[in-house]
Amino acid sequence: MDVLIVGAGPTGMGASWRIQELHELGLNAVHDWLLVEQCSAPGGMAASFRDAQGFTWDIGVHVIYSHYPYFNEFLKDVLGEGILEHPRKGWVWLKGNYIPFPLQNNLQRLPVDDLLACVASFPNAATANPMPANFSQWINQHFGTALAELFFLPYAYKMWAYPAENLATTWTERKSSSKYQNVQRTSLLPLVENLIRRQDTPGWDGAVPFPYPAKGGAGALWSEAFSRLPREHAQLGKGVVSIDTASRVATLSSGERVRYASLLSSMPLDAFLERLDEGFRAQLPAPVLKHSSSHVIGVGVHGEVPEHLRDKFWIQFAQLDLPFFRISITSNYSPDNVPSSGAFWSLMCEVSESPLKPVNHDTVVPDVIAALRRVGLLSPEHEIASVWHRPIAYGYPVPCLERDAYLEEVQALLKENGIYSRGRFGGWKYEVSNQDNAFMQGVEAIDNMVLGTEELTYMHPELVCRTIVDRLAGRSFLNRHKMVRPA
Repeated sequence: MDVLIVGAGPTGMGASWRIQELHELGLNAVHDWLLVEQCSAPGGMAASFRDAQGFTWDIGVHVIYSHYPYFNEFLKDVLGEGILEHPRKGWVWLKGNYIPFPLQNNLQRLPVDDLLACVASFPNAATANPMPANFSQWINQHFGTALAELFFLPYAYKMWAYPAENLATTWTERKSSSKYQNVQRTSLLPLVENLIRRQDTPGWDGAVPFPYPAKGGAGALWSEAFSRLPREHAQLGKGVVSIDTASRVATLSSGERVRYASLLSSMPLDAFLERLDEGFRAQLPAPVLKHSSSHVIGVGVHGEVPEHLRDKFWIQFAQLDLPFFRISITSNYSPDNVPSSGAFWSLMCEVSESPLKPVNHDTVVPDVIAALRRVGLLSPEHEIASVWHRPIAYGYPVPCLERDAYLEEVQALLKENGIYSRGRFGGWKYEVSNQDNAFMQGVEAIDNMVLGTEELTYMHPELVCRTIVDRLAGRSFLNRHKMVRPA
């Protein structure tokens, strides 16, 4: 094969889609290629499942924030009219209040004592601060000690399952510059203005709704895209068992041996490296990567969604005595996510786990249901129709302090041997791990193999914002109709 693609999640699908498109454009540099996926269905971490009671569950929250015109066209090509669009409404639940996301823009909703403490400790923009050594210091510098202790530090621990002092800060350069992120920077003046005017400033751009498949959950996008690939090039139920990097031969779980010129993997990087030959692994630095695991718990409920939840899509919880860090009202995403709209509603909870944050697997489901009742998301009158629990081995790639140096060395060694490890866990960069980012990592990896163009998303995460990508798209490979090599 010219190219062997391992994994049929967004990254593998982006690569496969791009190869097909290059053929249509007359660039036949990739003659033979194969996509293999060890599971029986495509989608990877972006897959969806329908339970026996008729509720559809995603593996975590899959809200698309597209930064790419190319991905937008892909979305329309695959789903056509089968796309619902919703306003971007995220919330934080704190001290018994629902506060519009992001919290730092809407402190006026806090109790008075907490509000005064947050304003009093809010950092002075004119004050020169030393370079933060970790994410905990970064949080305190940007939001002050009171807001850090009230929300950011406990939420970081609940989400990543590692304390903020274990995290680096390089990833924040992209995330904090985006209006769509928790760590969006702000200043004291707009906070005071909101307080005086008694107004909210949601962090979402209301003019740009987020898309969601009308049927089949978030995974419907990847299932439909996979169905359009030639069967001889895309095969399910086949994983990679081992790889001889010297001879460039991969052995599959089916027993087949595939010789490749280039290999693109979206497997978790640590698991992928274990499949390489001993000679190559001897060159690798000591492993340092960290990740969280997840428990996704769906709760289907009889009746109509409660009034106070009808305008909410996801809610964040920082309190350490609550097991979940985020809850999504999945019946608000699509009426197809429940057996009968109006007769049922559903919510999905996410609980993180790591060696530093263990979870009791035997009690996590009843613990979550009890917490839902405690915070009023489930009332005593609510009758549960379905409970769905799926443990996920890989939840979030943690941007740990040692990550960048390790990735730079390992990815360089892999590239020398014709191997690209990309995607949410293949690339292990949280800052570009959303569905659109992962898809474009696959697209750009193929373009790099064929055209020699730069992999902007993976190599330059700080550039992945709407303004810059839109500007590049009109004259580069990011535009599907213009195959001009960038200067």
